[in-house]
Amino acid sequence: MKFEDFKTKEDLIRHLKENGKCRTTEQAERYIRDHLPKEAYYQDRVIKHIRALIPSAFVWKAAAGTYSRQGIPDVCAVINGRYYGFEIKRPFVGILSAIQKRTIEQIREAGGQAYVVTYPEEVTRILREEM
Repeated sequence: MKFEDFKTKEDLIRHLKENGKCRTTEQAERYIRDHLPKEAYYQDRVIKHIRALIPSAFVWKAAAGTYSRQGIPDVCAVINGRYYGFEIKRPFVGILSAIQKRTIEQIREAGGQAYVVTYPEEVTRILREEM
């Protein structure tokens, strides 16, 4: 089963219940949280995708730590002289924090581009629309 095959959390829960993996919605939600890859998996996929799609892009994973600014998007890139920030969230369970929302707004106000994504295909769509 590929999580990407499901458009909504409700579709996935229905699938899990219909195929006997879970009996209740609560069990299905726990199954989803326990079996989804960690956010780092999606971050790595997005970084590799951008590098393959646009080899001239400067791409990096934003460091998180005590001395780092909170809310900076997980994946940052400079493409054709323009800053892009991609906050990566796990499908169905990822939630944007208030500081992440505010940071995305501040990046946009400063003239950069910032988005919340999960899959590399979303990045492709965004970059094609931008360029």
